[in-house]
Amino acid sequence: MTKPYQNYIRQEVEGATKGKLVLLLYDGAIKFMRIAVLAMEEGKIPEAHNNIMKAQNIVYELMSSLNMDAGEISQNLLRLYDFMIWSLIEANKSKDKAKVESAISVMCELREAWKGVVEQEERGNSSIEAASKSINFAG
Repeated sequence: MTKPYQNYIRQEVEGATKGKLVLLLYDGAIKFMRIAVLAMEEGKIPEAHNNIMKAQNIVYELMSSLNMDAGEISQNLLRLYDFMIWSLIEANKSKDKAKVESAISVMCELREAWKGVVEQEERGNSSIEAASKSINFAG
């Protein structure tokens, strides 16, 4: 028997646009980094390590999904993702929560920017759908 939350997440992912999937990845990375910071504060080193690794895996996934033909934006994102990976590796080695918090800050800014893109895309699609409904294709 599956739990309602798991069903909700599965449906959210299966029905998500590419833009929304990126938002979900950002949300996951932020969540794991925040858990890692709390674990460091509580001295739970294995838990901190595991959550940093989960966040790193998400950032690697974001890196691999970049369209490098898109130009300067992709290059800039790649540099930011690379910075986050470096911060997380260093944080994991030294158990320095400030480095994780730095990565969280960057990820939150990227998430907000991406959220704006997704919302703009959704408004554009709504406008197209509304316009197509008002056109009489029957003649």
